[in-house]
Amino acid sequence: MFADINLHHTFMNTLKSCLAYTVLVSFLFFSSCNIEPYDGEIPDQAVDSNGNPIENPTDNNSELGVFQVDFDGETYEADNVIGTLAGGVMNITAFKGSDQESFILTLFADKTGTYEVGVTSNTIGVNSVTYSENTLTGEGDVWIGVTDFMTSQGEVVITEIDEENKTISGTFLFTGHNVEKGAKEFTNGTFNNVSYGTDILPSNSANSFFAKVDGVEFIEDAVQGMAVSLGGINNIGISATKNNLETIGLNLDANVVPGEYELSTFSIPSGLYSKSFSESYASDAGKVIITTHDVANKHIVGTFEFTATSFLSADEKYEVTEGSFDITYL
Repeated sequence: MFADINLHHTFMNTLKSCLAYTVLVSFLFFSSCNIEPYDGEIPDQAVDSNGNPIENPTDNNSELGVFQVDFDGETYEADNVIGTLAGGVMNITAFKGSDQESFILTLFADKTGTYEVGVTSNTIGVNSVTYSENTLTGEGDVWIGVTDFMTSQGEVVITEIDEENKTISGTFLFTGHNVEKGAKEFTNGTFNNVSYGTDILPSNSANSFFAKVDGVEFIEDAVQGMAVSLGGINNIGISATKNNLETIGLNLDANVVPGEYELSTFSIPSGLYSKSFSESYASDAGKVIITTHDVANKHIVGTFEFTATSFLSADEKYEVTEGSFDITYL
């Protein structure tokens, strides 16, 4: 009995931490989520890295944007797939159907090779694959290829990165885990000529953000807010990012009401400071004060401060102070 309780607790912490990180990654790379969720209609035809339709693919590009994988005796074939590659992080996101049944592959990689799924590759980065039955409402089940961050749950093989045409190709397989439904095997996964982008998202001009890191003002190039619903976990992510991908982020409950809340490492709410995607530090102490949250208009205002500590060394830390935000999120 205790073993089952501990397994459930460990898995939920793993799932929440991975999803929280995906929210922050999404601001930088998701042009249609290291989510993370698409809010519009899925195009019926291939699109380029900027989301523009490709009118006449050539015969040589007849498999542009193909993504498929076998599970439950059937083959999943995506209606639309898009990738991002920036700051040493690769993200491939595929959607299918009106419920936006999705796969999200997030790799801490920028070159060809074989990468283990579910294994920590640096201070915070975990190569992961997530399958969601319903990304549109978040009501479906989710299987994630992560257990204890040390045991491989499969592999992703990047076979080609075409820098001239901005496409990625490869294969994958993994074991996905769901607390209620158990394990599920995903095999024969392939993605061919997936178009990828390399730019961070532009700021919403109505958003404002301020913070200091160790007493020095953090001057961001982009500020974003995004609501994410995945596997019954509903979050609001706030991210301020420099063009070198240095980031300050907050992960909040989607229904948070005005008040003062303690920040922690994995649970919600939490904070994150990243010098890069290979040097990231999570909040182990701090607070966020929500002064306004207009859910109908997706407008949230507050202040925050936290100590950001390395996952590997408690002595390596940064002080994020005088934080404030006024965000209209997507």
